[in-house]
Amino acid sequence: MNAVALKTEEIRSLLVPLNAFPLLLPNAVVAEIIYFHELTPVSNAPAWVAGSTDWRQCRLPVVRFEPLLGEQVAASQRQRIVVCHSLSPEAKHPFIGIAASAIPRLVRVREDIVTAESLRDAWQDAPLRGALRVDGQLAVIPDLPKLEKRLSELELGF
Repeated sequence: MNAVALKTEEIRSLLVPLNAFPLLLPNAVVAEIIYFHELTPVSNAPAWVAGSTDWRQCRLPVVRFEPLLGEQVAASQRQRIVVCHSLSPEAKHPFIGIAASAIPRLVRVREDIVTAESLRDAWQDAPLRGALRVDGQLAVIPDLPKLEKRLSELELGF
């Protein structure tokens, strides 16, 4: 057997820290990780829209997953914004920022380190694809197209 045949399939991903447990995002959707700084408030936005910021000459909506999951937002000096590519060609915003409570951690997701979990009942309306354990740690997988759709339905003013 050659080395390629022995290599286990893996997906290079990021564990994006939230208050209680992280989001799991494939590296391919992440454009950049930036320092969290003061955001411009968005009037009449739901609690999960943290605000907006300027990033590379475009207005970037920044969301917090904790309110979507019924969790408290963590206060942290190490917060970051994970800038993600929109996956839908019809998306109103080409990029979405996701607030992280700390610096995201790289992880190579392989079949031998993950186990599937059921979504909690309280999460059924949240923009999630699923939940799993990565090396024993609960993580949730966001449904970015669903999140994009929710954002496009809001009048954010940009």
